[in-house]
Amino acid sequence: MFGRKKKAPEPVYDVTQKIAKTWWGGTKLVPTTKSEQKKMKAEILKRNPNATVLDSKAKKQRELEWIDCIEEFDAFMND
Repeated sequence: MFGRKKKAPEPVYDVTQKIAKTWWGGTKLVPTTKSEQKKMKAEILKRNPNATVLDSKAKKQRELEWIDCIEEFDAFMND
């Protein structure tokens, strides 16, 4: 009632895959090319400049963050 309104979190878009129609009328996710990722990223950032876009490079980096956390923890425990 008297508290501040919470801001909605910034949206996260994954441009590494796109939806494609199958032969029998269904849909499936297929990988996108680097040029398609660039186009999709530019369009998303044009519409929403505060959005976070995950392309293949950012996705690989995000997947490997857990290794950095383990190395930091190991260094902390060795001291």
